Amino acid sequence: MSDIRNLHIEELKKRFQSYDTISVDDFNDFYKDVYGEIKRNTVDWLIYKLKKSKIIRNVSRGQYVLEDNRKGPVTEYAVITMDIIKSSEMSYKKFNLELRKRVKELNLAIKHSYNCEREFFISQGDEIQIICPFENEIIYLLIITLCYLHPFKVRYAVSFGMIESELKKNSWEMNGPIFWNARDCLTKLKNSKDYDGLVISEYNYTDKLCNNILSLVNKTIRRITDKQWDAIRCELSKKHIDSALEELEISKTSYYDRLNVSNMEEIIKALETIVEIMKKRRLIV
Repeated sequence: MSDIRNLHIEELKKRFQSYDTISVDDFNDFYKDVYGEIKRNTVDWLIYKLKKSKIIRNVSRGQYVLEDNRKGPVTEYAVITMDIIKSSEMSYKKFNLELRKRVKELNLAIKHSYNCEREFFISQGDEIQIICPFENEIIYLLIITLCYLHPFKVRYAVSFGMIESELKKNSWEMNGPIFWNARDCLTKLKNSKDYDGLVISEYNYTDKLCNNILSLVNKTIRRITDKQWDAIRCELSKKHIDSALEELEISKTSYYDRLNVSNMEEIIKALETIVEIMKKRRLIV
């Protein structure tokens, strides 16, 4: 059953065109009618092929809709999910208070500096998450988050996709492929001991291409020093240069030296490349 004709797409569309959602059991019944007895793992494989062929898409776990039944334009979003490395080795009370303080400062910074309408929320003690429209500023949102969490080291996942359910203030209360993908990426990174991250969409080839670039970005991020992180934080928070110099107690020359040596400009350019590839992922074969 390797040929796309074995998916019986036209019959499937006729069968489910009036369905709001299609369950795995619905697919199982359909393919039983087509083939007679059929194994459940074969049905799972056929569903995978339907998704890959862009005939159906997930709307929740085990629930699908036909792509042809899409109702109107859907905004693309990005979900950033992070967890703190080795948080269990710290005093829970002290860590929790410090994380909440840093996330509060971070949310103020992204609201005032980037007019971000969304904010980060904490879950499971050491994980934070935010959802926002998929725009170029996602790059700066990612980096400024690393700045405010430092010296905590984090694993991060950025998931790109569409959301058709109601947006909630706290994204941990939402569900769907874009959220599952981000959390699955964090699971893949569970053995990381230093800054590490992945990007993911519904296009495997594009994901692989982007993550090859991101692996080099992560290596560069790991070399950023504490003092360089401070300078980057001030720069991305859009602080006036005089305020930044007073806060860090350094000269203007030292300030710009820290920014240059951190290779932040190169990091941003590489992340911009990833964003452009993700924007065109549907055109990449």
